Amino acid sequence: MDTRIIIIAVLLGAGIFLAGCTSTQSYNPDTTAPVTETATPTASVTAMPTYAVTEPVRVIGDDITSIKITVDASETGTNTLNVFVHYDSSTLPSTGTGSELMATLFAYNYADVPYGFDPKTSDDVINAGIPYKRVASVVYPNNKVNAGAELPTDSVQGSLNIAKPYNYGAIIEKTGTRQ
Repeated sequence: MDTRIIIIAVLLGAGIFLAGCTSTQSYNPDTTAPVTETATPTASVTAMPTYAVTEPVRVIGDDITSIKITVDASETGTNTLNVFVHYDSSTLPSTGTGSELMATLFAYNYADVPYGFDPKTSDDVINAGIPYKRVASVVYPNNKVNAGAELPTDSVQGSLNIAKPYNYGAIIEKTGTRQ
């Protein structure tokens, strides 16, 4: 090999090496270019509002403590829902005054009420325009009483479609006592 080629290659390599070392810019690790994060687009998911109440509603007055109360419903016919309240005072002594109770039985389709609908009083139910029926009962000690209504048949307002999502319930208030 020709020595001139070797000398030129060595000089060229030395020149490249010296060019990097003779730069007027000094290296400072704190001045490195900042890392920029690129925003990754995410799918926008709009959360659907949930209904405030999805279980049957059962509101019992504070002054009704000794009577066991259950609420249930069963579908009958087309677009008819039987809503029942069962009073059980069989564990009380067999004598004493009876409790006069008023049950506001109701049912509604979720689409017919606002998402935040959470009835706590009879007025909440009546003002909502949903099917309801008020049923009075007297429950004496050591007694069992059942009360019910067919909704919307027994109601003077509202409609109900049991083919669509619905809920039901009862608001029970003590209105007095009876001998």
